[in-house]
Amino acid sequence: MKSLHHVMASRAYDWGMRPSVLLFFLFALATPAAAQTLDRGTQAAGVNVGVLFPDQQFERALALEGFGEYYLVPRVSIRGLLGWASPSPDGRTEDHFRQVKLLFSGVYNWDRGQWDPFVTAGAGVYFVRQLFDNREDPVRERRGGINLGGGVEYATSDVLSVKGEARWDIVSHPSGLPDATGLTVTLGFKRYF
Repeated sequence: MKSLHHVMASRAYDWGMRPSVLLFFLFALATPAAAQTLDRGTQAAGVNVGVLFPDQQFERALALEGFGEYYLVPRVSIRGLLGWASPSPDGRTEDHFRQVKLLFSGVYNWDRGQWDPFVTAGAGVYFVRQLFDNREDPVRERRGGINLGGGVEYATSDVLSVKGEARWDIVSHPSGLPDATGLTVTLGFKRYF
């Protein structure tokens, strides 16, 4: 019987079902709400789907993320993000290096009409584990790290935006173990409340 991570990895590049998933999120997030401005106390939540480009000897992998934001002032927010990726070593698709990220970042954005470029910086905890196909898996690890990134948000309505983002995660790297540092490039939807 295949594990959940094998099923997810085998579907990582199955783009046939992506349009239906994206349409579902678009309709779910675009429900009517009062017009929002980015005042103190504005909240937002969203999802990102993209690709992790690992720093070391791993192949690219599907990256899934969910996040929430709280605006301290109109141009500055704090964001909590939970992300998942499971890259495999080059040429060995049965083994994986699962990464679950819990990140906290500050976000600064510039108001440019419908287009809002932004930068992020923060820190987080990275829960990593090597998963082997035909031998025992080592214990999971917790590592600390920082993240730096930026992107652009396009407002499709008063409450919904589409965004693209690139984030570089610099993760502590114990000697003799795989490196979890890497670049994540995502597209996503964001809903304001």
